[in-house]
Amino acid sequence: MKRIAVIGAGTMGAGIALASARAGFEVDLVETDAAVRGRAEERMQREAQKLLATEALTKIQLATSISHIGNAELAIEAVPEDLAVKRAVFVELEQRLGDQAILATNTSSLSIAEIAGALAAPRRLIGLHFFNPATVMKLVEVVRADFTDDAIVEIGRAFVQAIGKTAVVVADTPGFVVNRVARPYYLQALRALERGIGDVEDLDALARGSGFRMGPFALMDLIGLDVNLATSESIYERTGADRLEPVALQKDMVARGLLGRKSGQGFYAYAQEASPRIAAGAQPDAPTLNDDEVVTVLGFGALADEIVELLKHRYTHLHHVQSDERLDDVVVETTILFDVGDGVSDRAQTICELEARLSKQAVIFIDAYTTPIGALGTRVQAPARLAAYGILSSLQNQHVVEIVDAEATDEETLAVAQEFFAALGKRTMLVGDYAALFLGRLVGSIVNEAVYAVQEGVANADDVDTAMRLGTNYPIGPIAWGREIGGARIARMLTQLANAEGMQYGPARALWVLDAPESAIEDGLIEAGFAQPYA
Repeated sequence: MKRIAVIGAGTMGAGIALASARAGFEVDLVETDAAVRGRAEERMQREAQKLLATEALTKIQLATSISHIGNAELAIEAVPEDLAVKRAVFVELEQRLGDQAILATNTSSLSIAEIAGALAAPRRLIGLHFFNPATVMKLVEVVRADFTDDAIVEIGRAFVQAIGKTAVVVADTPGFVVNRVARPYYLQALRALERGIGDVEDLDALARGSGFRMGPFALMDLIGLDVNLATSESIYERTGADRLEPVALQKDMVARGLLGRKSGQGFYAYAQEASPRIAAGAQPDAPTLNDDEVVTVLGFGALADEIVELLKHRYTHLHHVQSDERLDDVVVETTILFDVGDGVSDRAQTICELEARLSKQAVIFIDAYTTPIGALGTRVQAPARLAAYGILSSLQNQHVVEIVDAEATDEETLAVAQEFFAALGKRTMLVGDYAALFLGRLVGSIVNEAVYAVQEGVANADDVDTAMRLGTNYPIGPIAWGREIGGARIARMLTQLANAEGMQYGPARALWVLDAPESAIEDGLIEAGFAQPYA
């Protein structure tokens, strides 16, 4: 393959053309609107200079209509997301190009099957979904419908690799992989804001502190609230999944013209299009060795071991009790009890038993993802001394810990919690007392949606992880992240969320696969839906 055509010279079309030309392909870039053509030339010139690739511009020929293109072996449509417009483009391409030419659409939200409905040979059509900016982003979703020729898919994959990008083959389903699996990042953040779990700046800081490059609200402002909402509405309308229903808060903001950076106001205010500089928060001061507190860590597993190892260098008086069967080993002089448990079970009964052994001044830390502090507070004698924390799996990659600002918890206890995590080198953020807090609902729901996508055969587990890392810059793929956190732990978080806000937010049945050993996972792939769909 030596020559391709790109139809539509908007932001995506121009980017695809330049990316292809940089790889050595001759490109016919078709745009009927003279003003758009002019902007495309300027944009490609700037981008080529930035990439030190101005020689690639000599390989791009601008054309005013499809009738002027050469004998392209691949034609990529990148016109606006209008089904009728796209169909018309492909009818003309099918008539203009030879029978061997491959037709591709860059659609991000429309069905490949619906677009192909107007074609005489629909098997020739695939999706090549690039991400913005196309010259930089490494991922391309290669989308196949049920009728797509396998050979066409392989040629599409080879083209993507030839231009230096990573191809992920996905099924023709709403949102494909990236737009669908990313929905909870926006939707659950919006629901958290509606419920008062935290404000925009704090929730964005928590997301960044767990590894996301941008917080959900800053990212929606960058994308455009109207564009983000349109994608959510399209996926919701096509799936009918209540968990993916758009949020009223976002609809209201769009109706009022609060669209983000492009309108000057979204979740943040923008002066002269400047981006918000939201402070990540000062890093805790290097702590000195504490001789005053007597700290007991209760629990077993990687997180308990990690915390004990960190505390060794911060507290002189440190004890680790690894089993509930040895509660008598919890020294009565304990002033800080940090309960980890098994990461899954409700710890209310154990905490009640321990409280009876300890001083009423002792602060008891509980895992808010497994043990709701509100319910526990009604069972203990000193609810003011309960500090509920949220750690997803490991502190190594989580730089901000959410602490529940529960009604019964007093200020002194919150101060102890802040000092305790500062001793571990972590910042804290106060959040409202709601099921799964913020990070639990956010990350748990993303993992859950990824499991649904794999189970439904949209893509295999490895490809879902690759797509989310490269397409959205996630710190780790959601399936791998789910295995790190644990399927049972995520199920516990989402069960609490479902009980509080609706069963549509509950855990997928296949979450158990995340806890299976690698060998067992391989044996159970087909049953759990983790099979390679296009082997």
